[in-house]
Amino acid sequence: MVSNNFEKKIENIGLFGGGFDPVHRAHIQMAKTAADQLRLDSVRWILAGNPAHKNIDTSAKHRLKMLQIALKNLKDERMVIDQRELSKSTSKPSYTCETIKSLMKDFPKKKFFWILGEDQILKFKSWKNWKWLLGNLVLTLCRRPEDSIRKNKSFSYLSMTIKSLEEYGGKIMVLDMRPDNVSSSCIRELISKRQNPSNILDQSVYEYAKKNKLYLN
Repeated sequence: MVSNNFEKKIENIGLFGGGFDPVHRAHIQMAKTAADQLRLDSVRWILAGNPAHKNIDTSAKHRLKMLQIALKNLKDERMVIDQRELSKSTSKPSYTCETIKSLMKDFPKKKFFWILGEDQILKFKSWKNWKWLLGNLVLTLCRRPEDSIRKNKSFSYLSMTIKSLEEYGGKIMVLDMRPDNVSSSCIRELISKRQNPSNILDQSVYEYAKKNKLYLN
C-alpha cells in the first residue's frame, strides 16, 4: 500500500523584473540560463509599472507588446508574463517587496528566485524592505563577462556587497553565463539613429518598435 503522506516537490519559480525597454537578447539569455541551471519550473517576467529606482519613458502598453512578441518567438513554455505591477496606479511607485507579497499569496509554499544583474545587486540595500526580501528570496546574480568585471572598479565592491548580503542571511547564487554586454539603452540609441540592431534584438520586436515610432528622438 502506497502512503499518501509523501512530500510534494516544492515548485521553484524564477522572478525576472524589469522595464524591458525593450526586451533583448541578454534578457532572454539571463532568463533561460536561470531556468536551465536552477531547474526552474517557470520564470515569471514581471514588467515594471512605475519602478521606484528607475524612470521609464516608453508606455507599459508598448513594452508589454514587445515582451509578448519576444516570448512568443522564443517558444519556451517556462516563460510567463506577469502583469500585476501594471494594474497598479501609475502615480505611485511600485516596490519589489509589495510584488513579492502579492506573489506569495498567489503561489503559497513556492520557492522564489529573483533574477538580477550586477547593477541591481549593488543597489540592493536601497530597496524598500531589503532585509525582508533577503529572507524570502534566493538572489540569483547574472554577472557581466569576467574580463569587463575585472576592468570595472566596482568588481571589489561587488564582492563586498555579496559578502555583506550573505552576512545578513541572504542566499545568493551566481550563474555562469556566456559573455553578452547588450543593454536596452544601447538598442534605443541604435534605433534612434535608424540602425537595425538585428543581431541583438528580435526582428519582430524591432519591426514593432519601428512601426510605432519608438525610441526616435
